[in-house]
Amino acid sequence: MKFQRLFLVGALAFVCVSAFGCAEKRPEGFPELYPISIKILQEGKPLEGASVNLVAQDPQLVRWPAGGNTNADGVVELRTYGYEGAPAGTFKVLVMKTETLGEANSPEEAQKLMQEGKLGDFERFDLVDTRYRDQAQTPLSLEVKAGSNATQEFDVGAPIREPVRMPGT
Repeated sequence: MKFQRLFLVGALAFVCVSAFGCAEKRPEGFPELYPISIKILQEGKPLEGASVNLVAQDPQLVRWPAGGNTNADGVVELRTYGYEGAPAGTFKVLVMKTETLGEANSPEEAQKLMQEGKLGDFERFDLVDTRYRDQAQTPLSLEVKAGSNATQEFDVGAPIREPVRMPGT
């Protein structure tokens, strides 16, 4: 009896996935992804709260951006369109981190205030050297291989504190 019930549940799941599309659909042409994590350090210490983005060097992969945010250990588990992993290929690594002081409590809040024309009393600062934020300048590169990948570690050097410049200013 137990076997029949288990078989019935499995059969129903199979029918649901194959006939009704219950399985998650990925965009057309979506590449195979491989798990990979990156550890970001700043002067040898984990950099928490940094945004890490991969810029594909293969034009076929440009439409599949991968990235994420570092945790307290400076580690980011890369994701592509919300899916765990990154496609196989060679990438430039961009690292960004900002700090907002004043009325805005986060970069998102500062952006919202600016869009509303309420510049308020706040300041934003970049905390990672410009060369690590620019795909033409970054010395960081990464190769994602099919299969499993070891955690890659990068150090972005000394902390900086430069005012964020808005385009055209």
